[in-house]
Amino acid sequence: MTTVTAPDDLIASAIALQPTIRDFADETERMRQCPPALVDILHQHRMFDMILPKKYGGLEIDVPTLVRVLEELAVADGSTAWAVGIGCGTSIISGAMPEATAREVFQPRVVTGGAQAPNGRAIRVDGGYRVSGRWGFASGCTHCSWLVGGTLVMEGDAPRMLEGGMPDWRTMLFPMSDVEIIDTWHVSGLRGTGSRDMQVKDVFVPDDRAISLISTDRYVDGPTYRFPVLGFLALTIASIPLGIARHAIDELLTLAGAKTPMGAMNKLRDRAVVQYEIAQAEAKLRSARAWLYEVTDEMWDRVVRGEEVSMHDRAMLRSACAHAAIESSRAIDVAYTLGGGTAIYESSVLQRCMRDAHAATQHVMLAPANYEVAGRLMLGLPPSSPMV
Repeated sequence: MTTVTAPDDLIASAIALQPTIRDFADETERMRQCPPALVDILHQHRMFDMILPKKYGGLEIDVPTLVRVLEELAVADGSTAWAVGIGCGTSIISGAMPEATAREVFQPRVVTGGAQAPNGRAIRVDGGYRVSGRWGFASGCTHCSWLVGGTLVMEGDAPRMLEGGMPDWRTMLFPMSDVEIIDTWHVSGLRGTGSRDMQVKDVFVPDDRAISLISTDRYVDGPTYRFPVLGFLALTIASIPLGIARHAIDELLTLAGAKTPMGAMNKLRDRAVVQYEIAQAEAKLRSARAWLYEVTDEMWDRVVRGEEVSMHDRAMLRSACAHAAIESSRAIDVAYTLGGGTAIYESSVLQRCMRDAHAATQHVMLAPANYEVAGRLMLGLPPSSPMV
């Protein structure tokens, strides 16, 4: 297996940042966004620069390392890790745009964000496109300089189709001045991600900012930018529930050693059912984590070696991402339930972990439907969509 070029200082930085991120966690939750002071600290540690190419001042790390860094950030706070994951994930566009445009956009301390779902509609005009659309879940938009919106290029009333049966899906890049932010973000979990709605109305987007991520054309070469883009986008959030679950289980272990339940003579940890259930939760978390990293490392190896990544490989990665989120939420449910009445208070880490993890499983990239994608290919059936 190819040796992952993991800069240990980045992973160590993420671990070292955990106490600071936890200190901000209540403020992050209350503000419903990443606080500016915390954004500044994340910039100091280059957390938003992990995927940006070195030629544009970025770190250009490997994908498996990115996934591990995000997991460590999520051990401290899921919302903060999510904001970093979306910022890094969106910066993948830097490898698919002309160099002059990339240098204009990716100035020092610039963060990109937005939503890749194809909710926009574009009409071809001279020199570019006229774009309108409204997107939900524009995570991190409160600290971004540019936002992207997934958009279908239309021919009449239908999307323009490309060879291979895929629609012409483009990532349109907008400066903040072209975007209206609509504060819809009043939610149960991942409150601190600032995932408000964004909207544009008949905005002109020049050709060099109408990016086709599904194209094989790349302006920056390297395995990170050759990695299957939908799998990459799934990985920018998949390990975050793992980190949240680690936090929840550790919190329960601490609570179990200190709490004597009402009417009981012994501490929570002395109950056989608690011993059994928490071990089951640990098994769920560790097995889901192991599979996610196994599949990620295998695909990274293939990309590094220049081998073709099959549809089956892509589907397995998407399935492993969903599995990581789903099993993490189940492990957290165990910890939350064992916590009893203590867990329902706003001051409890367990209730926040539970809410955040279940919010993560609602993301299309982490939803149970991703199992179906893998299952169809395992059974010799064609994928239900070419977007794998």
